[in-house]
Parts: sequence; C-alpha cells; structure tokens
Amino acid sequence: LYHSFEEISKALLLCVHTIIMTPVGVRFGRAILMVRGATGVAQSVNFYQNALGFEVTRHTDEWAELICPISSGEGSHVTARSTDASQSRATFKLNIKAVESEAQLSYGYTPFLNFETEDMDSAVAKCAQMGAHLDGPIQYPAHGKVAVLRAPDGHMIGLYEPNLL
Repeated sequence: LYHSFEEISKALLLCVHTIIMTPVGVRFGRAILMVRGATGVAQSVNFYQNALGFEVTRHTDEWAELICPISSGEGSHVTARSTDASQSRATFKLNIKAVESEAQLSYGYTPFLNFETEDMDSAVAKCAQMGAHLDGPIQYPAHGKVAVLRAPDGHMIGLYEPNLL
C-alpha cells in the first residue's frame, strides 16, 4: 500500500519509465477517462490540449485520443513526432470517452494521472487558466516539486518537476 502522494508518484513514474514490455508481452498502452457526454469530451480535450500541450490525434463527440511524449526518466524525452519513419514513436495515449451512467462517472482520486514538467510554476499557472484547481499546496520534497490538481473534468492529475542533479 502507498501511504503518501510521493510514494504514489514514484510508483507511477517507475511504471511509465521502466516498463516497455513485460515478459509476457504486455505493455502500458493508454489511460481512458470517462466524462459526461459530448460536452465533457470537448471540455477535456480543450484542457489537456491547451493546458498540458497534448496533441489531439482523434476527436469525435463520443471519443478522443490525445498523445504526449514519454519521459525517458533521465531528463530527456522520447519525442512524439519524428521525421524518420523508422524511429520509434513512444507516446503516452490518453483517451476520453463520453458516458452517461452515474456509475461510470464516479470521481475520486482514481484514475490518477501524473505528468512530468520542466517548469512547475508555468505548468500550474497554465492548468489554472484552463480551469484546474490545486488540491493542496505544491510540495517540495528532496527529489523535486510535486503538485496535485483537479482537472476541469473532475479527474486528479499530478505534476512532477524532478530536481536536476
């Protein structure tokens, strides 16, 4: 069990950074957020695209897919775009699905998405401009800065700015 946000953040970062493929051929493919109807999809796409810089690859009234580069865990990032088709395009996929059932829309502290940033202050400010709210103060543990926000769609997101060594 995890007892603090820092432990959860470290575990999530470890998963995203180190798991490329499990021994049985499974890899992390995407996270799916459920929101209320077409309006919810549009609002969520607007937030993740304009506040966090995700690239929209598909958007309908009922489904959206956005991508962002995956961090290599060493201060550099694997880019989502490549001019050489032979290069791998390692990206995190975020899907947003329209639903109507209350059971599918129960919000809480899960799913919890965590994103790395190189500039915590700018990222938090941009998210706030787009309708997110801090869920407590920014924390300053020894390994970097950590912020928890509730996105306009009700989901919790974390921002992490690692200390540069």
